Amino acid sequence: MKNLFQCLALALAMAFAGLGASAPAKAEPRVTLTFAHCCPAEHTYGVYAHTFADRVAENSGGEIKIEVLDGGVMGTEQAIAQKVQLGTVQMGGITSNNVAQLAPSLNVLVLPYLSSGPEDLTGEGGLLRAGAFRDELNERVKAESGTLRIVGGFTNAFRSLFAKDQCIDSIDDLEGLKIRAPKNPVMTAMWESWGVSTYPIAWGETFGAVATGVVDSFDSPTDVVLNMGFHEHIKYITEATYLPLAAVVIVNEPAFQALSPEDQEIILTSADETDVLHAEHVKQNQAKVREALTNDHGVTFCELQDPEVWAERARGAWPQLYDLVGGGKEWVDMTLTYKETGRF
Repeated sequence: MKNLFQCLALALAMAFAGLGASAPAKAEPRVTLTFAHCCPAEHTYGVYAHTFADRVAENSGGEIKIEVLDGGVMGTEQAIAQKVQLGTVQMGGITSNNVAQLAPSLNVLVLPYLSSGPEDLTGEGGLLRAGAFRDELNERVKAESGTLRIVGGFTNAFRSLFAKDQCIDSIDDLEGLKIRAPKNPVMTAMWESWGVSTYPIAWGETFGAVATGVVDSFDSPTDVVLNMGFHEHIKYITEATYLPLAAVVIVNEPAFQALSPEDQEIILTSADETDVLHAEHVKQNQAKVREALTNDHGVTFCELQDPEVWAERARGAWPQLYDLVGGGKEWVDMTLTYKETGRF
């Protein structure tokens, strides 16, 4: 009997060993691409980056790895864009106005009141979704930058106005405020149309500038107040529709061309899938962010009483901005035509 049990135990052990040997081994990455962005992993930019990495891993069976560099470890957004251009970093998810230094055609996305809501950018047929507009934009970006290709696009909603000490509910409330804004000539002109001289402080230095009183106001999508701790100092938020935060996913063109056609398709397909998934995430996240800021951090939400004044003045600045947009007025008009008709 003892010998019988020993034989059975040996047979079972061999069977399990055989099952283990027959199971497919997890593929080791044969291609690794770095993907840098500005923000913590839980921020909307980080959500995009890690979702994209997961889609690439899934679609390649683990053979392509996207190494995500969170938290601005590669520098400011402008620095990251330059590193992707040089190939030091292969990919980045970067706000369009910070890539526009290398490809001015992207400034069309920064024109105030050109878009009226996130759907204009990331909805079906939106300017940042795969399609005819992004194909045209991509050709312009490649020509202007020399080495940048757009493979994806996303947003985390429109910019809201934040203040430490007061509601901003009319254009007159801007007077006297020390407002931080990105160093972008199109955005600077928008603020000047409202009678404001801004402080062009790098994003990585903004929290310290707010905390120490160097500035007392800035604008960005609302989720940064919650996810990046600004609620410690920002107590008033005015949600507006003058400008979306439009981000593009860029890849170094030589690095992309070094991939096989099959691997290129995996990158493009994964980015398209992530664009759709991320747009849905942003929709769901907005309500949660507002509730958390109101209930948990005592933030007050304000409402513009004179939105038409803001829009009229900002749109009135468009003619002086055409020279700052790659392609000028013609490219702006092409974009408006596409928004209205879905074609050029």
